[in-house]
Amino acid sequence: MKPINSIVRNKLFAFFLFICVTVCAAIPLNTIPSGAVTTDTKINLKYTVNSDSITLTWNKITHEKGVKGYYVYRATTSGGQTILPETDFWITGTSYVDKKVTPGTTYYYIVKPVLSDGYTGKASNEVKVYYQGGTSYSITLKAKVNTGNITLEWDVNGDRSNILGYYVYRATRSGKQTDLPETDFWVTGRSYKDNKVEPGTTYYYIVKPVLKDKTVGKPSNEVSAKCQRIYGTISMTLGERKMIVNGKKVDIDPGKNTVPVLKNARTMLPIRALIEAMGGTVDYVSGEQKVTVKWGGKTVCVWIGKTTFTVDGVKKTMDVAPYFSETGRTMLPMRFIIENLGCDISWDGETYTATVSYLLNHDDNYPQTPPDDSDESWAGIWFTNRGKLKITQNGIYVEGTYGNGNEIEGIISGDKLIGTYNEKGASGNLEFVISSDGESFKGKYSQKSKSSKREWQNWDGQREEDNFIKYLRKLDKPADFSGTWSIKSIGKLNIEQKNNRITGTLGSKERITGTVSNNKLTGTYTKGNKTFNIEIYMLEGNKRIIGHYGDSDTAMQNWSEFTGEIHKNSNDKPDRNKEKLNQH
Repeated sequence: MKPINSIVRNKLFAFFLFICVTVCAAIPLNTIPSGAVTTDTKINLKYTVNSDSITLTWNKITHEKGVKGYYVYRATTSGGQTILPETDFWITGTSYVDKKVTPGTTYYYIVKPVLSDGYTGKASNEVKVYYQGGTSYSITLKAKVNTGNITLEWDVNGDRSNILGYYVYRATRSGKQTDLPETDFWVTGRSYKDNKVEPGTTYYYIVKPVLKDKTVGKPSNEVSAKCQRIYGTISMTLGERKMIVNGKKVDIDPGKNTVPVLKNARTMLPIRALIEAMGGTVDYVSGEQKVTVKWGGKTVCVWIGKTTFTVDGVKKTMDVAPYFSETGRTMLPMRFIIENLGCDISWDGETYTATVSYLLNHDDNYPQTPPDDSDESWAGIWFTNRGKLKITQNGIYVEGTYGNGNEIEGIISGDKLIGTYNEKGASGNLEFVISSDGESFKGKYSQKSKSSKREWQNWDGQREEDNFIKYLRKLDKPADFSGTWSIKSIGKLNIEQKNNRITGTLGSKERITGTVSNNKLTGTYTKGNKTFNIEIYMLEGNKRIIGHYGDSDTAMQNWSEFTGEIHKNSNDKPDRNKEKLNQH
């Protein structure tokens, strides 16, 4: 038998357990406040660096003795905190802002709980914080597209003494840079040249400083730059010993004087000179009399005396066979080889010249001496026989748009713009030659015909000129066009102006709306069922105006011009200066 006191103990324990379960079951769940109970017993310390302070934050914990608050401890060496906290009172919350910080200093913080018996509990994790401090720095990043690379340059505003160097980060989508920099070392200067670029790709860059404690600071602004597809040209003329490679004359076959010739209505040439000038390779296997041409990822194989050839292993046929020249050079049909490498070739029947256009793929093949950045000879709006063309220029590179989202891009070599166009999914090559006064260009573009060959068409343009910009005056406030103006070619123009916005009427149907800046009114002119762009300038004396109007497809120099005077019966606004004189 169990002892009596043991039985009593068991009964008492069972009764006590019953009471606890009953009481807990009787308490509604919604009487327990949310978040009132926490099981955290360890402090997790975090930090944020501000321009003038360091903010520490931590979680609230529980302890069997109870927690009255928290003490913050600081040191300038790891583990060097003393028993003296940063404040002479405990902190009842879970954050602390340290404003007693010195720029260029690394601090080590811990936090301890203050228990109800007055003693401190177990310390938090230690955090290491580098305070840049003082005047906060900012990095301004710029990108420049060069021949075959993109150069980044940046300025640092503020104290640079705590910066060891810089990391460059790159992505092909805005804001998608990873934590992996472009180099495994930091850049000690304030510029970086990115040679690992692909033609036709837009890159997005940021720069971050490496601070003295080897941490990475806040980033610069993001910049983008597009490495364009860059095309070169090589011209060969029948009977000529030299070819023109991107504007530079070089020998086709030094020492042997091999020249392009015409055979069976096909231009035959020593292919090695052309392909190597393009950056490709030519190999010859004498036992098979086989010539292998490689360029741009494609391989073309031909055999001496045979009209069959292969392109990447696919068999094709041409109408003239390769042969050996009298100088011992392998002569191949130019058009068959070039077009099957994915390049374009054009023929000028007047000069007997064949011109190859190809994508440049190596630094050594780029045109010589790009123009200065300040030379914006091609930038602007051009009115062409293929529509309005807007060109932007960055050094040697140009980009443009025309029509409904059609694009051109290319490079400048001398007085030529050489490049490509993309229109409704179709693409081709183009070549423009600018006039000596820079006001027009003569050009051509390649277009596929029904025979799947490239035919060259004219593409000429005239630069838009604003002949009225000379009338622009800089004023402290917008000129007042209010009133009635007598215009011979248009009629009486009534204008109402509120602040810098105007509305105008000519008769019952014609309307003018727009805004005023300085002495210039810019807006639209509705005449019947047509709407034109219009510009009007207030001349000195505020009694006469001059202007012009036209549609978006007409160059400004060809717009209709007009002049006008304030109508005699118009209620002129009083001259405030005269009023002041009369008062005196």
